[in-house]
Amino acid sequence: MLEIAGDKAAPLSEQAILCLRSDILSGTLAPGLQLKLDRLKDHYGFSSSPLREALNRLAADGLVVIEDRRGFFVAPISIDDIREITRLRQLLEPEALSDSISNGDDAWEAQIISAHYRLERQEQRLKNNGASEKPFILDAEWADLHREFHRSLLAACNSPKLLHMRETLFYQAERYWHLWAMNHPAPPSRGSNHDRLRDAVLERDIVRSSDLLKNHISQTTEIVVKYLEQE
Repeated sequence: MLEIAGDKAAPLSEQAILCLRSDILSGTLAPGLQLKLDRLKDHYGFSSSPLREALNRLAADGLVVIEDRRGFFVAPISIDDIREITRLRQLLEPEALSDSISNGDDAWEAQIISAHYRLERQEQRLKNNGASEKPFILDAEWADLHREFHRSLLAACNSPKLLHMRETLFYQAERYWHLWAMNHPAPPSRGSNHDRLRDAVLERDIVRSSDLLKNHISQTTEIVVKYLEQE
């Protein structure tokens, strides 16, 4: 059985979700790949029941598709898909961010500062270890910290449904970033975008924060689209 990342005391279905989602996001399970239960059982060490539950959950999140009489497949990718994901993120995330800024307290601000600091420190460690020529997103710890920084910005939003929809879209977009990063030898740094976004949010500037967030989303998407157009 593979080493399970995360809480080993969690239900087996949750552990299976973590494993499968991580491998789908990283591209280890490639777009369009058929996810046969027998192979998954051998690879991950889970029984059929938690794997089926995990696959159904991931299907609800748009990372897996279910085809009648054929089973489960990793969701395909396309330029139209990433553009639609981007459009929806640009509608939902600024709304969640505005609500979060309006409701956030000192603890929320401290959470943002801490999340940004950890992300920045990991980037510095990667540079110091000679990984500056490699995409940060290919580092699993960086990806987790990057995800946590963006979550921290929205943590004071009081709409669980909005946050859930946003989280689902974020994961869908992240898969495209990994795909691009694996095939891009000299990725541009995005750290300055995070710095500006952090500062605008802590200054409680809703308009500027929303504009920076939308631009951050669209700029990342355009990088991915250019890569997909060349393939």
